[in-house]
Amino acid sequence: MKWAAPVDADCYAAPMSLRFSLRAVLLGGLLTAPALTTAHATSLNFGVAYVQPQAPWSWPVWARAGVDDVALGGGTLSGSVSTRALSVGYRRGLSLPPLAAVTASTDLTVTRQGYRLSSRASGSAGPVAVTAGGAAFTVPATVNDPLAAYAQAPVDLRLKGWNADLSIRYRVNRDLVAVVGGEAGPQAHATLGVEGRRPLTRIVPPDPADQPEASGDGSDPAPIPAPDTEVTGTVNWRAGVRAGADLLAVTGGVGYATPAGITLNLDALAGVQDWRREQTRQRAWGLSGSVAAPDLLGEGSTLRAYAAYEPWRAAASPLRAGLNAAVPAGSGFLNVDVAGGRGLDGALGFGVKVGYQFDLGRP
Repeated sequence: MKWAAPVDADCYAAPMSLRFSLRAVLLGGLLTAPALTTAHATSLNFGVAYVQPQAPWSWPVWARAGVDDVALGGGTLSGSVSTRALSVGYRRGLSLPPLAAVTASTDLTVTRQGYRLSSRASGSAGPVAVTAGGAAFTVPATVNDPLAAYAQAPVDLRLKGWNADLSIRYRVNRDLVAVVGGEAGPQAHATLGVEGRRPLTRIVPPDPADQPEASGDGSDPAPIPAPDTEVTGTVNWRAGVRAGADLLAVTGGVGYATPAGITLNLDALAGVQDWRREQTRQRAWGLSGSVAAPDLLGEGSTLRAYAAYEPWRAAASPLRAGLNAAVPAGSGFLNVDVAGGRGLDGALGFGVKVGYQFDLGRP
């Protein structure tokens, strides 16, 4: 598969004020978040991958070695070197119990052809949680992850450009959350939605030994206690709208989680593309789903499968599917990722990635 020609950067060029704001997010988000008092163990990780078709100016075989969660300046530092790039990241935050918490991260990847710089900050105070992020890049996302084109979450695959996003969540009550947000970049959209959950319970059969016995003197027996209940699962639902110059659609989804950790999710989108132009107006739709299960491959393992078809996206692969597995092995975890789909140019592709990660000092 040959990569699609890069989108003309001028058509997405941000005005000066927005470019300045983006740089402020990228460079200032990290600096404004003091240390987060969370303990992390330093870990080493190694990985190899094979991808076809290959990304621009790269080889089908990819190898990487890195270190994560190195304590530095009240935060954690990570770094890696691969056959494609050098990467470094820093994370730190502030915790203000019982109401507020702020975290921020910045990641930089450098290659001979260019760079990728991204930053993300999130904070919460009472019922409100805010998350903001942005990225500027002159090389594609595959320099960091050769399987990025087929990831479950859509990835901006342009060779150069910028993007930003914002999400504000307000917890109405324990089981209901209102969400408002937006995206800027190749497809500028505003989003508005609501999310909820409903625990499923069942009555626990009473133990005969706990039943009250009739009194010998003919008086009324002791009152029967109220039956006990237990949670058998949780149903999550979400609904909303997505609107932009090129798209007007409704979104919805449903999920189910068991106490054992098994999760299932299904999301859909339906609407109209180019809704303001009658000559080019057309239907838009998308569908994505995932299932995950712990301990299926042994105690401590995780297994997840996903698939998504979203032809309305302008800068992400329209068809993506994959299988991720993590299995305890020795003193660490063995990770295997298999993914594939259809790229922006319409060609099919696939990739396999194998990695191993272990904590230093772990017996």
